[in-house]
Amino acid sequence: MIVSHNVLSGVMERGFTLLRGFLPTCSTQQALSVIGVVDLVEGLAPVQNLVPTAASHAPPNTYSGNFGMGDFPLHTDLAHWSIPPRFLALRCVKGSATVATRVLDGRQLMERFGLTTLRRTLGQSRRPIRDRKQLLPLCERVAGGVGYCLRWDSIFLRPAGDMASTTFEQISAYLAKVQVEEIQLLDPGDTLVIDNWRCLHGRGAVSDGSVQRKVERAYLRSIT
Repeated sequence: MIVSHNVLSGVMERGFTLLRGFLPTCSTQQALSVIGVVDLVEGLAPVQNLVPTAASHAPPNTYSGNFGMGDFPLHTDLAHWSIPPRFLALRCVKGSATVATRVLDGRQLMERFGLTTLRRTLGQSRRPIRDRKQLLPLCERVAGGVGYCLRWDSIFLRPAGDMASTTFEQISAYLAKVQVEEIQLLDPGDTLVIDNWRCLHGRGAVSDGSVQRKVERAYLRSIT
């Protein structure tokens, strides 16, 4: 199908692609099924609602619980999982021109720090998953010839050891000043598809006038 082909080619080229006004009368799950295969992630609904929430009203194990209406730092989704979801889709329900989704091609991170350093730097989840904290490299080769899986999360992924702590600090400092793509989801159906193994993303701060912003999130196992 030509739509999914365009999505795949855009994601392969830049790490993400944006579809404006994509099937706005369809549900998110219906629209994404045109692009690829929606992933069923353990513990999460197939489609999750993302709305601005004050830190005092959000669970502590969420980004809203840590940052509230402020900037969400750059990260990859579920970085503390052994195999994070492959693709991430953010779909506009109610948009805002003042809240940006920030995207960084992780290849810049690989070039800045080098694959060897990233592969040797180990992190672990902030809290045990299934009663254990697995050691996870910030970058690892993925079977099947699809390249590397990059993971980063300054909140839910903690450095394992002194060397890792130094690299985590250096990466955090780099990401605090790096130039990123800023994308506004404006109208119903605007859909941003991100390669979660390649790109980092974050959300800009939410002003009082943008608290009605609503985005739906889903994960894709593949783009067909």
